[in-house]
Amino acid sequence: MPVLISGVLKDGTGTPVQNCTIQLKACRTSTTVVVNTVASENPDDAGRYSMDVEQGQYTVTLLVEGYPPSHAGVITVYDDSKPGTLNDFLGAMTEDDVRPEALRRFEAMVEEVARQASEASRNATAAGQASEQAQTSAGQAAESATAAVNAAGAAEASATQAASSAASAESSAGTATTKAGEASASAASADTARTAAAASAAAAKTSEANADVSRTAAGDSAAAAAASATAAQTSAARAGASETAAK
Repeated sequence: MPVLISGVLKDGTGTPVQNCTIQLKACRTSTTVVVNTVASENPDDAGRYSMDVEQGQYTVTLLVEGYPPSHAGVITVYDDSKPGTLNDFLGAMTEDDVRPEALRRFEAMVEEVARQASEASRNATAAGQASEQAQTSAGQAAESATAAVNAAGAAEASATQAASSAASAESSAGTATTKAGEASASAASADTARTAAAASAAAAKTSEANADVSRTAAGDSAAAAAASATAAQTSAARAGASETAAK
């Protein structure tokens, strides 16, 4: 008939031990248990445990994840054993050793297991905080990468606009050079026209002077012709008079 072993697993300061597994391994075969079979119990958050244990002899081991197993001692359960705590059974006299010493060893093991469990809990908390920090850093890195991509796009757009402005400036410079050439040609044509106009004006003045000379010569010729006509008339009159006198 199973015997109830129950109680609260505490450390040396009376604090309940959490995150610990109590393991019972059969040391020999009994009428109900086969040697080397293993039973386990997980105390709750308050360190409470309760096990219905068959008749037999068991090694007691305390397990905390991430730490080596802690051997607490050996217990023997008889048909007429009274229900009790794990401490009671570890402290009971057996044919193998003196239980008070085993009990002291068990208490030391409990304290060690409690320390390991507390450290495991702190490590788990630290791991959670590190994970949150890693996620935050990853988010910040993603934001920085996005900002860098946006900045690169803006820089590329600025470079394209600068190239377009440079091309426009070069085109404007070419147009200005062409216009300057045309203006220079127009200025040269204007100079030529002014020179031609000046020459034409000089020629006009010369023609005007020549016309004046021609008019003067024509006047002189007309006067000479008039004088010649008068002389001719005079000669004719004289000839007529001579002819009359001859008759």
